[in-house]
Amino acid sequence: MPLLTLEHVRRVFKENSQQVVALKDISLSVKAGDYVAIMGESGAGKTTLLNIIATLDKASSGTIKLEGQNLNELTERNAAKFRREQLGFVFQNFNLLNTFNNRDNIFLPLVLAKKSHLEMAKRLAPLAAQLEITPILDRFPYEISGGQRQRVAAARALITQPQLLLADEPTGALDSHNAAGLLRLFDQVNDQGQTILMVTHSAVTASYSKRTLFIKDGVIYHELIRGDQDKQDYLTKITQSLTALASEEARS
Repeated sequence: MPLLTLEHVRRVFKENSQQVVALKDISLSVKAGDYVAIMGESGAGKTTLLNIIATLDKASSGTIKLEGQNLNELTERNAAKFRREQLGFVFQNFNLLNTFNNRDNIFLPLVLAKKSHLEMAKRLAPLAAQLEITPILDRFPYEISGGQRQRVAAARALITQPQLLLADEPTGALDSHNAAGLLRLFDQVNDQGQTILMVTHSAVTASYSKRTLFIKDGVIYHELIRGDQDKQDYLTKITQSLTALASEEARS
């Protein structure tokens, strides 16, 4: 059974008493251990889709299930618990608290989950070593580089041992060197079994994934599967698909 399934998901907003269709009809499935990138033009519905999966927004119709749990049926309180215990988030702008040191930023979701300090320290030690952030744990986010901040944010997302890691433009605020470092980390944790669903506008970022879904006008119109292609060949296929999408947009 897939880890995540969406069936005929639709999201309609009201804007100045007009209906705006953000998602028209989205159906997809993600199996445990998958690594899926979602691409599309600005306004195609990528972030709306991610927000619905994250229970930060609700679909107007359709079903979203994680391990059989219908996410649309969660109460607000249970949705918050679900996000804290089942999901990890990596955002473009890090979303770290400058009033907390890096260690406490990472511990925050476990504090909210009422884990013991011993359990928190036990989880952090190997993760900090893997992310190479052990020397900066007692510093504050404003004292470290953007690449280091994103690794701290990744540690905060992964320390909960989430079923699903959601990444929204995770390399958008990083230079090419730090972006490559973060993507190598995603490769490592995916190799260890972590399921990743990532929204990105970057073909290079998407080339690290195992599957790439392209959204246009609120529907999935194309899918690429990496298979045994290397990153460069897969990047070429992604770029060709984006070029075809841009050509279609220009003609319409």
